[in-house]
Formats: sequence, C-alpha cells, structure tokens
Amino acid sequence: MRIIQSMWTGNEPDMLHTNFGWLSPEYNLMSWALSCLQLKQFYPEVVLYCDSVSAKILIDALQLPYSDVVCNLDVLNSYNPQLWALPKIHSYSQQEKPFLHVDGDVFVWEKFDDNLLQSSLIAQNEDQISDFEITMRSLETAFTYFPKEIIKERKAKNPIRTYNAGIYGGSDISFFQEYSRKAFEFVDKNTHNFSKTNIAEFNVIFEQYLFYCLAKDKGQPVNVLFSQLFRDNQYKGFGDFDKVPFEKKYLHLFSDYKKSELMCKQLANRLRQDYPIYYYRIIELFRKNEIPLFKNYYFDDFSQKDLVLNYASIKNNYLEDKIKKFNSTPKLQINENLTIDFLIEESARKALDKTQIKDASLFCKKINSIVKNKFSLISHNHLYGRDVNIHQYFQFLFEDIATIYQKKIIAEDIFEIIESSYDWSYYFEKNYHNRLNVNSLPNKDVSVIHSIIIPECDIEGFSISIIDNLDLILLGILEKEKTVQELLDELKVYFDEDDLNESKTEFEMLLFRKLKKAIHNKSIRVLL
Repeated sequence: MRIIQSMWTGNEPDMLHTNFGWLSPEYNLMSWALSCLQLKQFYPEVVLYCDSVSAKILIDALQLPYSDVVCNLDVLNSYNPQLWALPKIHSYSQQEKPFLHVDGDVFVWEKFDDNLLQSSLIAQNEDQISDFEITMRSLETAFTYFPKEIIKERKAKNPIRTYNAGIYGGSDISFFQEYSRKAFEFVDKNTHNFSKTNIAEFNVIFEQYLFYCLAKDKGQPVNVLFSQLFRDNQYKGFGDFDKVPFEKKYLHLFSDYKKSELMCKQLANRLRQDYPIYYYRIIELFRKNEIPLFKNYYFDDFSQKDLVLNYASIKNNYLEDKIKKFNSTPKLQINENLTIDFLIEESARKALDKTQIKDASLFCKKINSIVKNKFSLISHNHLYGRDVNIHQYFQFLFEDIATIYQKKIIAEDIFEIIESSYDWSYYFEKNYHNRLNVNSLPNKDVSVIHSIIIPECDIEGFSISIIDNLDLILLGILEKEKTVQELLDELKVYFDEDDLNESKTEFEMLLFRKLKKAIHNKSIRVLL
C-alpha cells in the first residue's frame, strides 16, 4: 500500500515560529517525526507531499526517511492559509493507484488490516458532532454555492455526519478525482464570502462532510478503522501514549489534543525514547536558531550528537543509581522570586478579597522557599535521568495486569507538598516568556488544598499538581519500597470492607489510575 502524507505551511516563512495548531512549534515537528518514523516501521513506501518551506525543515533539516518527496504544494499559496485541509485534498487528486493518506498527527504501532486497505474507500471513523451543525448553518448564511450532494443531504434534514480524515484513502481513484474537484470548486466559488464566516471551521465541511455526502449519494460504502459512531465528547483515548504499544496501536492528536501540555509532553517523551536522534535533532534546530522551546531544559551548548550520547549515558546511569542527586552549591533555575504580582495579572488581582490575596502570597512564599532551599541543590542530571526513564514505566507496569501485583514501586523523595486554602495551582499556565499567570479566579469556597511541588530541570525549576487525600495516603505508604499487592493490602484499611468485597475490580482500577497519575506528575518511581 502506498502511504502518503501532506504538509503545507500556508505562506509561513518557516516551521519554527508557527505552531500550526500545536501548543508550541517544536511539538509540530516532533509529531511529524514520530508519525513518519512509525509508518516507516511497517510500510516501505511513505511519500510526503509538501511545499518548499516544509521540505526545507522536514527533509533537509530533520532528514525524515520518506521514500519519496513531491514538492508541489506551493501551488496552493494563493489560498487562505486557514484552509489547512486543501493540501490533503490536492494530494488525493494526484494519486493514480490505491493509497492511504495518514495525517501528520497520527501514530501507528502496527500495520493496518489488509481488509481495510483493500477497500474502495477508507476513513478513520464516522462521527456526528453537534458543532458541525452550527458550522454548517453559519456557512449557509454566508455562502452562495454548495455542491449538489450537500444540498441533497441538507434537504433531507438529516443530522450532519462526517468521516474523520485521520486516514483517508482507498482503491476508487475516480471517486477521489471527483471528490477533489468538487472540494476545490466548493472553496473557489465561495472565496468572496470568506469574510462573512470562520474559515478554519469550513475545513471540516469541504473535506469531511463533502466526503460523506458524495459517498452516500453514490451508494459507495466506506470502510472505517473504528466501527463506532463517535458523537459529542466521545473522542477519548486518542492521545493515550501511556497505553502504547501494549494496549493502543493507533493515536490521533487532532483538535484540542494538540493544545494539551500532557499530550505534547507524552509525544515528546515517546519520540525521545524510541528515536532519540530525531528528538535531539529537533532540539538542536531550535537552539541553533535561538528560538525558545516550551520546555527549555538545562542543556549546555551541546551538538545533536553530544545530546544523544548524553541522553543515553544519563538514562542508564540513573537506573544504576550512579548519578549524584545533590549539588554542593545551589543552582537556581528561575531568575526571579515568584510573587502574587507576577502570578496574577492586575485585573484579576483586583477581584480577589483580602483572604485570597493573603493565601496566594503565602502560596508563593512557600514555593520560593522550596526552590531556594531544596530544589536548587538537586542535580540537573539526576532530574533529567528521572524524566527520560518515566515513559517506559507505563509499559513495564501495565502491559500485563496479571504480573503487575509483584512489581515494585516507591515514592520519590525530592518533592514537597504544601497546603493552601484555595486552588492556585489549577490556574498556572505557561506562555513563551516562561511566566506564570492566573487565567481565571479561584473558587470562593475555603478548603484545604494540597499541592505537590515537583523539582524540574527546566528554566522554571518546578511544576505543580493538585493531589487529594487518597494520593497523600498512597505517597505515605510508598515512602518505603512496596509491591503493588502490598500497596493494595495497606490501602484496604482506608475503605469499607463490604464496599471492597462488592467492588474489588473498581478498587483496583482506581488504584491503577492513581499510579498513572503519580507517574505522570513524577511523584513515584517504578523499579525496573
């Protein structure tokens, strides 16, 4: 099967300063790298359709191993850059034999089923999303032209259904020729109407809804990767990197997944674990161009080759407990003390009462004391060794539930827990200046909030997560090394015996979720 991918920068001068819907530009490049490299594990023919700007980065700089590169998407540069689905459709129109287009935010850990690939038309899944109806009504108010297949479907008053285009393809080349022609006609005949609507939302209509309507009008069956009809809020689990490759074999970081710091962090961790050369090639590219990363680690001015060697050494030495945990002199990671003025924008501060201001100020003072007196003494190499080993914990611990009970875990000993009356940590949000801001006001209800403060080897020096009473109990038990079974047994005294007998499975699943959370926030370590 011929696998194709497409990347159009929409007249952007490069791919290093624009995030293309991602949390930060480097995650876009990491996504392209992991997507391509995973596809190449299973398919020798993976072709990239691109413009000259993306070719310069993906091929010349990152050296992604595509079997062929077709640099013909500069022809789209006269179009609105928000029409991000156009390069995909243009690429479909270029095909002369069966193909499968795979988005650059799709990652696979096994070959697609042969029965799927032999189909006339292929898509990821069918969906019915209420927002698409709102989008369509907006377009019907603004636009003057619609393909007849869409008009027919709208007259039938059917709810809007589409085929998710994480993967599109098949053997019916004539269908894709007609579909591509109709999609471009749909766009071209409404260019003068673009100012009347949200152009970005138009993509799902001329790509996915048109595909659905045309296939339905022709009576053409579409074979899907996932048979479920996805409705509102049902696209869950498509970013579960902590479940690959043992449980999940296909991920798709579309829409809001791209903006999730957790998802982007897991994407980066996976690329670093499986393809460190490409991960550090991306890091070096940004550092050489003096472009700040979302996570600016402590690295000195190493080359990509040195970074890879350093990574391998630190990863192994950490597991063998050969890295010195503490420095003899402090190494502060942040340039200024955290204050309420720095934390909360002036307009938001004015809405706080005296009790909240006092609580926020105390919260900041506690963090400053922790960073200055403890975290500043922790070795960067030790913290980075912890970070580069975390991702493998998930597979080791959860791949085989039958053996999980005898595996050993222990709480880290370098975090701190602080109390506050209000949930301030929830409102921490990073921006490119590494500043922390509150983006909304805390709940007015006074309570006891526990925040776990984790040392980090990036420029900020720490991260924060909220933990509950069960988390506190779990971390207390794990001050000493325990097997998962021993942890389960000790936790039982905190629950009603009858409830446990009736809900043994639910209790264990709750514990497993807590363990995953603790691995993510770096408060526990799995003993490999």
